[in-house]
Amino acid sequence: MRRLPFLMVLLLVLAMTYSCDRFRQPKLIIFDTICTDTLIGEADQAIYGTIGDKSTMQTLILYTYDDTMVFRLVNPQIIGRYTVGDRVAVVPCGEAMANRVVDITSLMQEWGTRDSLKVPHGFAIEADGKIRAINNNTGRLYHGWELVNGRFVINHNNGKARTDTISDTMDILKLTPDSFVIGDSIHALRYGCIGEKISTSKKKRRR
Repeated sequence: MRRLPFLMVLLLVLAMTYSCDRFRQPKLIIFDTICTDTLIGEADQAIYGTIGDKSTMQTLILYTYDDTMVFRLVNPQIIGRYTVGDRVAVVPCGEAMANRVVDITSLMQEWGTRDSLKVPHGFAIEADGKIRAINNNTGRLYHGWELVNGRFVINHNNGKARTDTISDTMDILKLTPDSFVIGDSIHALRYGCIGEKISTSKKKRRR
């Protein structure tokens, strides 16, 4: 009978200790994959597909992998000169509106400059994120390219070490059949077309 009060006091002490420890523990913040991508790196919100034949100056018909989408064009930033069947990246804005349209097909070219001997130097942008150096005289090694929200990202290193991969993200300031300009508000890199247009992968269209 005397042990009963002792056990009650012991249980009360343990309960108070547990409660205090709970308040002392820091809160755990758990991020899912989408949140982590948003915090660590810029998440790509663009939608990829091919231009439909019913597109107009005010409306863009986009054939995606498994759907047909319609976007209104209200003063969007058009990068490149897309035509029906071209593969594009559309950065949406609001309800069914396109904020930026990048013509991926126009990117598929050999870009660079020519030296005093008219020898071209640069890189070829190919399908599936592949990039190939052309007469590389800088020692730079290219690993790939991608678009993130309509901005051009190129992965490379300086050639001295194969582990120092750098990802440069730049705005596409100009894209025509003969000119490719990337950069930011401080500086720009200007390239011209030094080869023939590179064919893209087979386009998928929905009827």
